[in-house]
Amino acid sequence: MSERQFETTAPIRATVPQQVMFAMQEIAHEIRSFVVDNFLFGEENGQLSNDDSFLDKGLIDSMGILTLVDFVKEKYSINIEDEEIVPDHWDSVQRIATFIEGKLASRN
Repeated sequence: MSERQFETTAPIRATVPQQVMFAMQEIAHEIRSFVVDNFLFGEENGQLSNDDSFLDKGLIDSMGILTLVDFVKEKYSINIEDEEIVPDHWDSVQRIATFIEGKLASRN
């Protein structure tokens, strides 16, 4: 590969992780906003981090998880199987964002 070819492709490779990070941050922001609006009634007060367990904090029960699942299905146009509705995927803003990113990546 010539030096010139390397120069034209290197910046493209360097921006991919940045684009992925932005997408993850955007997804986490959308999930967080939904949780705050629907389960904290718009009053977050800085008490919820993206890694906080919804179940441990008593924020969301099993019906709330189903509400989140419906929101994610509609918002991101993804299919979610019953066996995917487990705490490993749905117990925090970050876990949901990671799950969504994985589903979206598998479509491509």
